[in-house]
Amino acid sequence: MAARVPMSLRAAQRLRALRVPASWSAAWTPARSRAATLRRAARRRVGTGISGTGISGSRLAGSGAAGRLRAIARGTRPHRREAGRLAAWMGLPAMLSLLLVGISTCTRTPGIASSCGDTTSIPGLTKNEIRLGLVLPDSGVLAPGYRAVRAGVDARIGAVNAAGGINGRRISYTWRDDVGTAQGNLIAARDLINGQGVFGLLEFTSAAAGSAPFLASRGIPVVGSATEDVWLRSPNMFGIVNSVGGAVDTYGRAVVARGGTRAYVVRTGMSSGVAGAADRIGQSLRAVGVDVVGDTPYLAGADNVSALAARIVDSGADTVITMLASGALPALLDAIHQAGGEPDVVLALGGYDHDLLRTGATALAGTLVPISYRPFETGGPATERYLDAMRRYAPQLSDPRQEGSLVSYIDTDLFLRGLRAAGPCPTRASFVTALRSMTSYTADGLLGPTNVGTARAHPTTCVALLRVNATATAFDSEDRGLCGAELTPTL
Repeated sequence: MAARVPMSLRAAQRLRALRVPASWSAAWTPARSRAATLRRAARRRVGTGISGTGISGSRLAGSGAAGRLRAIARGTRPHRREAGRLAAWMGLPAMLSLLLVGISTCTRTPGIASSCGDTTSIPGLTKNEIRLGLVLPDSGVLAPGYRAVRAGVDARIGAVNAAGGINGRRISYTWRDDVGTAQGNLIAARDLINGQGVFGLLEFTSAAAGSAPFLASRGIPVVGSATEDVWLRSPNMFGIVNSVGGAVDTYGRAVVARGGTRAYVVRTGMSSGVAGAADRIGQSLRAVGVDVVGDTPYLAGADNVSALAARIVDSGADTVITMLASGALPALLDAIHQAGGEPDVVLALGGYDHDLLRTGATALAGTLVPISYRPFETGGPATERYLDAMRRYAPQLSDPRQEGSLVSYIDTDLFLRGLRAAGPCPTRASFVTALRSMTSYTADGLLGPTNVGTARAHPTTCVALLRVNATATAFDSEDRGLCGAELTPTL
């Protein structure tokens, strides 16, 4: 096979075939240099492509001089006579530069992955693939609360790949188990970044603080379930659902409207970062006059649920606020009832799981569940698209109407939207910039319009409030638009 001839040399050979006068030869060297500069500029214009602006917007574009020069380069006989006239008008250096750029742009299509050239310097990016990393607790005491996460990721990535991927690239991911601990989280993140060379991370864990400094120092984009304060401090981390941004009085208003006056907060154990989120729930309650009489970390399967229930009853609380994995709710509420407690209000953040309704736990009846996304019960095209993707690409989940899978589906969608917005040749930095620029993200109708760049510091003040019905067999709509106000940090 003949060796590949450099572009400029091929053009030179074609021009010599046109019997270019010897007097032009002095202009060849600077023309080659100018052409190289223009080719480099053309490669940098991957977002709009040369056809969008620049050369093609000038008087030399399209069917004019550029088009005629391309015909000359192809050796079309009628156009050979024009070589001299064009050279006289343009000057040989300009003509050769335009010819070389024109030949180069004929071989690639702007706006697709093939226009990126060498992608070896961008981790996780090849001509045909973008590799992501996924971190979650797949073992350890926190694992039960994250069982549905991978199904949501699989469904969203499966759907986008079936539609052709992102800018012609297929999306893949490698996952690691962080065991729900800070040290395990750091080990998992380092392996995915340093060992597997992924582009960025999806994180669904309450131990993200373990790797956050490492990821921030490397500028690694991270999207996931924001349940720790570290998501507020790291500019490379984005969370839309379950954001831990500033306090709002929405939850306090829900309690007061239903007669609550004294609240006990139960939050998940094993994560100091979640304590900040619990503090903001306390601010929400106190802002509307509800006393917080207790705040206890609890880890199902490790802590004594009967002892916690007795403490709640002894506190005189008429309201229980839980920030636990949904699977921990039935045992805790049963224990409270067995201890003689009958709270007027039970508000379960993270309790939207239809699998709970099949447990037969009647203690769940009356539990209020606030959510910041579209409830399954309302139906609609957005919900149907989600359910269809789950059936097609994540059939391992028997009932996809779970908060864990829906949240991971939405956050994965956000990552994919960021990749698309970053253009055909995304870098980690351009991806982060693209996400910060999204001011009306809706997850294809699953969320209300959300400003991604400010969502961490300014969470939504409106939620939909659902109630488990009297037989604990369904979620009924309690309030489709419960809204409050953002609180100042001093409250």
